[in-house]
Amino acid sequence: MEQIFAILLSLHRGTSDNSDWVIGCLAGAWPKLLGDRLAAVCRPAAFRKPELVIELTDKTWEEAVTSIKPELLEKLRVVTSGLIQSISVRTTPQG
Repeated sequence: MEQIFAILLSLHRGTSDNSDWVIGCLAGAWPKLLGDRLAAVCRPAAFRKPELVIELTDKTWEEAVTSIKPELLEKLRVVTSGLIQSISVRTTPQG
């Protein structure tokens, strides 16, 4: 996955705003990166270089996601070839 992301990123690196593209790529890989259970309650919501905003749909998962932030950030750094350098979590209930 890292190689594919790196190749695709090289095509968009020169563009002024590739945030939608980054979110789209991450959304497609989200279940593989987080696992199905966690991916079902959160999603990549915004990217403002170098920060990825993760949106939770269930506040009860906030502690679980916060506890794995270091590991998740490392995965995201590897997958995005260092493009993502920080993550923040926000809760936006569905409905």
